[in-house]
Amino acid sequence: MMAYLKVKRSALTFGRELGEGGFSTVYQATWRQSILKRQEVAVKRLLKVNPSEVEIMSKLYHPNIVKLLAVVEESPDYFLIMVLCTGGSLRSYLNQRHGKRLPLDKLCDLAKQAALPLKYLREMGILHKDVKSPNYLIADGNVLKLTDFGIAKNLKETMSDATQSASYPWMAPELMKDLKLSPTYDIHSYGVVVWELLTLEVPFQGLEPQVVVMRICGDNERPPIPPDCPRPIADLLRKCWEVDWRKRPSIDEVLLAISDTLAAAASAKAARQRHILNGPWMLERKIGGDGPGKLQMSRGIAVNHQGDVCVADANAAKVQVYNQQGMYKLSLDSKHMHWTYSSPREVIVSSDGSLHISDETQFIQVYSPDGVYREKWPAVSPQHKSSAHEDTSLCGLTMDAEGQLLVGEIKKRYVSKHKGDGSHISSIRVGIEPKSLAVTSDDAIIISDWRDLSSVHIVDSAGQLLHTVNHAAHVQRWMPAGIACIEDIICVCNFYNKYIHCFSVSGEYLGDIAISVPGKARCLAFTADGKQLMISYSGTHSCVAVYKLQSYHFKGLVLSFKI
Repeated sequence: MMAYLKVKRSALTFGRELGEGGFSTVYQATWRQSILKRQEVAVKRLLKVNPSEVEIMSKLYHPNIVKLLAVVEESPDYFLIMVLCTGGSLRSYLNQRHGKRLPLDKLCDLAKQAALPLKYLREMGILHKDVKSPNYLIADGNVLKLTDFGIAKNLKETMSDATQSASYPWMAPELMKDLKLSPTYDIHSYGVVVWELLTLEVPFQGLEPQVVVMRICGDNERPPIPPDCPRPIADLLRKCWEVDWRKRPSIDEVLLAISDTLAAAASAKAARQRHILNGPWMLERKIGGDGPGKLQMSRGIAVNHQGDVCVADANAAKVQVYNQQGMYKLSLDSKHMHWTYSSPREVIVSSDGSLHISDETQFIQVYSPDGVYREKWPAVSPQHKSSAHEDTSLCGLTMDAEGQLLVGEIKKRYVSKHKGDGSHISSIRVGIEPKSLAVTSDDAIIISDWRDLSSVHIVDSAGQLLHTVNHAAHVQRWMPAGIACIEDIICVCNFYNKYIHCFSVSGEYLGDIAISVPGKARCLAFTADGKQLMISYSGTHSCVAVYKLQSYHFKGLVLSFKI
């Protein structure tokens, strides 16, 4: 057995429970290594001591494997102290996307990260034996790490008698049939993880173990591959799930297939980005120019699940709603709002169709999909709550892929994250006054600065500056207004010159969307499929212009995947 650090139980201060398995419970804890040094860690309490788990983990050192730091051996307590992964499990991450599929490049990136530790384990002569989405954890920087080596085996023990102490939906058929482990056992389980990345679903959800065994072994059934799955991924899954373990791909072949698909996805994404920039875009209609629902000054735009366009009209102190044909439909009831002395700034639509509206107070107003008032909840975290003589001004409002709401507070320079029910998750200091917000596919936050009208920053989930958007040299007057992000193109309204400037997620100028805005652009929004673009502008009067992206048939298999 390799040497490992042993510590006293008294060095640990236990916090909340992170998870529970058949023979263990995992907690968050503080490890006091010395008087001055403390570290937040994950602690696995073993209900049944398994020396082989410690022996195997003590040998492992890989960026995609959770590292064992120390062990507590004080009977009856037996704890494994490991690096804390703050992002939770891969399964939790997929659940939080609420059915919104991963972009293909993100899927391939996670699939590659999930495969890398298996390649390392193969080289170390180890079979994990319990590869599944709950056993992949997300660390800082969106790094995927494999954990839980409680039933891992040395490869020299493969094709020998084993036990069925694994998870049935991920289990390879040879273990179910003959209680034998094969050298490619983990490859089958890995294929199920890739299927989870593809569909976001849980394999064989809700079925009893004996039913799963019957379907996999008796009926040769596997999780259903979606018809729009890219062919390289579909082919990889079928090979991973071969009944004959000798026909399954090696881990090197898996990584090659993922890399090829990732390259194709990057090429397809670049083609889609060029299509968005170059169009052709056609002006379909103008909304709110006259008659009922005439706009005075729109600040925020969103599209609800019925295709209605919702516009936050600051001067009219209303949120105006128009149908798909651009006809005025209704105004949100303002009797519950503070808009008699404030004005709506941003409006967004959540996954259930609810409308969330920010204004100049400390609250977010929530409406049903049909415009009926539901509630309001505080968007200011308790530690940032203003005293009686202080003013709080909310401005930017957006939603990330997990359905979390991000709210910008101007005066105190932070962005707070909330669940859909308003419960506070965290607050991020950003160093600038957040005026408009958007998020990239990797959950980086794009922020325009209320005070410095020429500044747009890209920060990570902790608020650290990643990039600054650099406008093109030919742009003489630059005042960012609304921001949107589609296909990882950052689109910024330039109020001065009526253009929509586009940038990469690293802040480099890509070009301008090929449209002619009728007036000074204030804010913009894309529909979820990226085929319609709405731009609020002002001139002699305020209006919303709706553009449609004309169809363009890309060549390439990858583009058939709906994201």
